[in-house]
Amino acid sequence: MGARETMRFRRRFLAGCCAAACYAATALGAAAAECRSPDDAGSFEVNVQIDAGETRISNNLSKAQLSGALSHGRRRNILGVMQGDVDLRWFINYKIEEYRDGICFWVASVDVELAYRQLDVYIAAEYEPGSCQYEAVLDHEKEHVQVAQSIMGPYAQQIYASLTTLSFPTPDLPSVADSPEAARAQVNEVFRRLLMPVRERIYLVLRTQQAEVDTRENYRRTFRQCRKW
Repeated sequence: MGARETMRFRRRFLAGCCAAACYAATALGAAAAECRSPDDAGSFEVNVQIDAGETRISNNLSKAQLSGALSHGRRRNILGVMQGDVDLRWFINYKIEEYRDGICFWVASVDVELAYRQLDVYIAAEYEPGSCQYEAVLDHEKEHVQVAQSIMGPYAQQIYASLTTLSFPTPDLPSVADSPEAARAQVNEVFRRLLMPVRERIYLVLRTQQAEVDTRENYRRTFRQCRKW
């Protein structure tokens, strides 16, 4: 997978139902059955974009500074740190048309971006680039980078699968609301319920997998590579 990757999907019909995102026809009544999008409304589209980020390496902070300001645990004498700030954002394009005494609405497209806004590696300034210690610490922090980037693809696929199988208002299956504000609120709630838990799972998995890199055995292996620290 490259630094950026995009999944795209177009569909003319959605099937399936989820408690968080299913619009029951019985609740909408006969009015919803008569709600129709224009013939030129097009197909529902899903775009999921991955940006795994570019790693930036910094060597201008001392061990004391890293330990005091950038440590992600209670350890002392930090030799290197990887900081990654992953973000999940979504952009909903929905359409509305006046219908009887209310609004007929549907989601035309949704763009989801799973990206790293920050992916930085800090190595203590006491170790010059090219030195044994510098390279050993860099190798360890690269393991953290690999973990951070490796989760992007699987979670993007989960998001993509959810958005292309769950049922919500589309050009083929629009819904009704009392007002444009109510339509917007319904649409936003569907995607919030679907995507917010995904974001929390990503954070949890990252914390767990990064902790697995910081084992005593891995630290011993790093220190064994060089004589003086």
